[in-house]
Amino acid sequence: MSARHRWGEAERPTRFKTERQCVKCGLVKVTRHENTGGPGETHWTEFWRGLERIECEATPPCQPVEEAAHV
Repeated sequence: MSARHRWGEAERPTRFKTERQCVKCGLVKVTRHENTGGPGETHWTEFWRGLERIECEATPPCQPVEEAAHV
């Protein structure tokens, strides 16, 4: 069973972007909101490890740093 992420404090570099980093594994969750010109906003979430964007359908599993170092 994998550990659950423990997200740190939210950083908001812009009004439309929020970043949170998992304090266990370092994964960064980026949430974005953009106005598309129509009714409502478009919302999406991205995940990053360092400079690499993680392509996924759902939140990737948490791999605490000690565990990831042994893999």
